[in-house]
Amino acid sequence: MRTTTLCRKTSAALASLLIGVVASSLFADPCGMVPPVYVGDDIPIARVGEQKTYVFYKDGVETVVIRPGFEGKVEEFGMLIPFPAIPDLRKVSDNIFPHIAAAIDPPEVVIDVRLRVLSRNFAANSSRPQSRSAGLALKMGEVRVVKEEAVGMYEVAVLEAGSAAALKKWVDEHGYQYPKGMDDACNDYVKQGWCFVAVKTKVGQKKGVDPKPGMRKVDSSLPDGSTFDGNVQAMGFRFKVKQLVVPMRLSTFNEGDLHNIVYILGDKPLKIRSVPEEYVVRQIPGEQLLKNVIDPLPLRIIGGTVSSLQPFQKQNLKQRRDPTQHNGAAKDLFAADLLAVKEGRLTHPHEEVEKMLLAVGERLSLRGPEIDKLNEASLKAERDATVKQGLEGLEGMTLSVIDGSFPREVLASRNLTFSPYKMPGRRNKREFYDTKTRKPAPVGQGVIHYGAVSVNDARNGKPARQSLRANPPKAHGPRPVGTSLAFALCSCLLIGAVIGVRRSGKKTVVGLLLAGGLIAGLFGVSEMSFAQDQPKKNSAEKEPTNLELIDKLGEPKTAAAAAKILIARGKPVVPDLLGEALEGNNMVLRGWAIVCLSEIGGNDVEKRLTEMYQDKKQSMLVRTWAAAGMVQLAKSSDELLKLATLIPQFPAIGRPIGLRLVAELGKKGNDATAEDLLNVTLRVPQLQKSLAPAILAKGADSLAVALVTAKNQNVRRQAAAYLGALAAKGEDAVPAVVIKAYKFDPKAKDVPWTGGPLFIPGIQWKKDDAKALVGNLIAWYLWCDRNNKKTHHNALHNNLRSLQLAAAAGYQPSGRAVPDQWLAAWGRAVGKAELEKILKAQGVDKETRYKKILDGLN
Repeated sequence: MRTTTLCRKTSAALASLLIGVVASSLFADPCGMVPPVYVGDDIPIARVGEQKTYVFYKDGVETVVIRPGFEGKVEEFGMLIPFPAIPDLRKVSDNIFPHIAAAIDPPEVVIDVRLRVLSRNFAANSSRPQSRSAGLALKMGEVRVVKEEAVGMYEVAVLEAGSAAALKKWVDEHGYQYPKGMDDACNDYVKQGWCFVAVKTKVGQKKGVDPKPGMRKVDSSLPDGSTFDGNVQAMGFRFKVKQLVVPMRLSTFNEGDLHNIVYILGDKPLKIRSVPEEYVVRQIPGEQLLKNVIDPLPLRIIGGTVSSLQPFQKQNLKQRRDPTQHNGAAKDLFAADLLAVKEGRLTHPHEEVEKMLLAVGERLSLRGPEIDKLNEASLKAERDATVKQGLEGLEGMTLSVIDGSFPREVLASRNLTFSPYKMPGRRNKREFYDTKTRKPAPVGQGVIHYGAVSVNDARNGKPARQSLRANPPKAHGPRPVGTSLAFALCSCLLIGAVIGVRRSGKKTVVGLLLAGGLIAGLFGVSEMSFAQDQPKKNSAEKEPTNLELIDKLGEPKTAAAAAKILIARGKPVVPDLLGEALEGNNMVLRGWAIVCLSEIGGNDVEKRLTEMYQDKKQSMLVRTWAAAGMVQLAKSSDELLKLATLIPQFPAIGRPIGLRLVAELGKKGNDATAEDLLNVTLRVPQLQKSLAPAILAKGADSLAVALVTAKNQNVRRQAAAYLGALAAKGEDAVPAVVIKAYKFDPKAKDVPWTGGPLFIPGIQWKKDDAKALVGNLIAWYLWCDRNNKKTHHNALHNNLRSLQLAAAAGYQPSGRAVPDQWLAAWGRAVGKAELEKILKAQGVDKETRYKKILDGLN
């Protein structure tokens, strides 16, 4: 269960802005060093930082939240996690760990008034833990699949195994990951009766493209999903267990250190057994935690008082002090776990609906923070209700933070267990450890204010602590026709039963009640039979109507099967699907209707989907689904590029457009090159952010080819910028690839960059790499001078005079674009012998002109 998080907090909007600024500023000069293009915090996936885990435990209910990460592509990703009981699964906000940290130590809003020139108990449905399924014990070679489901970008299987060997065989055959060397640990879990949760990512849009261990790429005729995902989603596992335990034994089979940060929310302060006590760095009582997620953010005023604030400093102060943007995801998480204990269930209705919304998005290739925000917005009322009902239980809890490198021998031999522990008060302060930075917090200037602060016409609005009790609104939920019709008929019969008591006596009442039960039972059987993915057909069985099938789209177990039948029926079902998509009152049904329409197609469908995404009366989620449906229906690259103009309005469709474009560009039999993709981003700038992961995935070699051979000079410039981005992301091969691209060849008939400008990535060049690059450029300078290619002198001069490159290689740049001056400057930096090698390679070391330069170095 090895995870990482991505550290930076720059917003997607800022990322887009920076890309645009870089792009516009780069096109100003014809040649020279090019700074890296900013491609966001999450591209590509890399193990950056420590494993972070959130754990909740109260009254036998435990939650574990992780956000996985690894070095490599998404299709190579997999997890295998043991649990003592069958967990319920859900997606969690990808910002969850920064939000937990900000719930412990909220960020301050700082105003310096001196700066006046600035602008303005368990219920019956889960009374028993979901332990191993009933039945005969598993044989050594047997694996039982308890359940399978999709959670966003993941395919998840909950398994029971008779042995580690059987488990390994199953996961290998089904495209999941089984780390080497963990048989003994897995056999121990098998003996203890634990289950295993196997997780893999979805790749492409068709079945049969599951990732395999060691796999490096997918079928090029399918969209390569790995190219477009800079992170993997956070997941939550909630289950019932008698004793708090965190299964981390399998994490020791991952490479690298075992630095862990564990946030444990329990009904007492805790530490981890067999881990040093000093690893407990903070403990926050629930009362304070509640204030931190509800009250306005702390306000620090420097150089004055509240009354000193200027009008422009009061402006938007309420919004700036709203804690939701910094720790709202943590508040939702705490409340959901507490409400699960209070209401006696392992999953909430809105969590199940969110999984169904994610399934709709996946069918439309929508994945990432943009679509997540729209899903969350559609469920806001339900989430708010959960917070108000569940958060009141937070006051009896304590959040402990454990941070340190856990002993490998401890993790390898046992699961993490906990014991009560209260850390020394003198260390339990931000001044010793701030959870946001994991460093001591600096002493701030001025005066800090907590809670609501009156600033006259810019008051903080509502009282800081509001009542947490409220009746939840009706959730988005499935609308199964069998259940609703059965309920209606039973209701009518029950009304008849009341009347029958007065007119016909007891027998009639009993008869009516029995009839009601029979009808309900029949409809229940109908529900269960349809839930099978491949039901056995009865020749006398009546085919479900279109409307019945559409209702089945609202059930997780029947949605995919119902959609398959509807799509197969084709155009005759279009009117019913359009009616649901346009006017339905259930978001899940509307989403699945759009999915079906986008796979059926037709002129009428395209017209209505276009009207739908243009209709501002529709919710942004529905409009985004409709736009994504049009992307699926696009027949050519040109149609996709036209749709790309919608990306600023519907940012989430950038991913599906990018997927389709790469697939279209690769239809000629070859994969799209970096130059192909860069040309697209220049033609349609809106695609720049969406295609950035695909461009980086092409690698340094493909980018280097574009750097020196692309016909479009802006493609060359962008290739240099993306090479810089690769280097900034930790790709060590970039310097060597660039040096190779510009390697001097005395037999050459032209320079490597012929036909366009010379660009060099503005990376952090190491001394040896910088000297190797500059040595080649100096040699080309001499060659151009000797072969009447003096038009390249300015290009070489512009790059060689880079202060960054000069500092790395250790030379003093020449002020003039004169070959002899550059030879002398390079000779002074590297010595006479090295310069003489350059001259000898071109057979001019004996010429008087160059001997004079060599003599000047004595």
